[in-house]
Amino acid sequence: MNPSIDLEAAQAAFFASGGQIIVLDGFQYVPFRPRKHPEPKPKEKREIPKRLANQETAKSRADMIAEMAKTMTCSEAALKLEVTTDSLYSMAKRYGFSFVMAPKFRPTETKYDDEADAKLAERITALRDVGVSKNQVIKHLAIGHSTMSRIIKKFGIEFPLQRQRKQP
Repeated sequence: MNPSIDLEAAQAAFFASGGQIIVLDGFQYVPFRPRKHPEPKPKEKREIPKRLANQETAKSRADMIAEMAKTMTCSEAALKLEVTTDSLYSMAKRYGFSFVMAPKFRPTETKYDDEADAKLAERITALRDVGVSKNQVIKHLAIGHSTMSRIIKKFGIEFPLQRQRKQP
């Protein structure tokens, strides 16, 4: 079916029953009231951060730090001057000097008390003879694994590899 035919039939029936078409006024657009914005505040001019007063002051400070750099590491100089190491490294790069290298770490051999180690070795042997495992000895004596290994190696203490099972 054609919708326009149905519409015409409905219109004819409406007019035949005495209906009338009334034309209504259309929508009238009313614009919003204008907003009232406060006047913008004038922008304040920012002060440029104060740097060194002039180039001579910067150069004299760099010369002083260069003298320190001959005998100090960058970290030591930073602690003494209470500035960051980054600022000192950038100054060294800018003015062409370098700091003393920090000494490389050299592990020192720790000295242990032989008498205390001997007493500990006796206790470890006694616990081993009773049938206590290495880990239980470490927990019982409250020592570390490194200490246990050092004493076992130093005194030649041997622990059984496997725990002996009881025969039924």
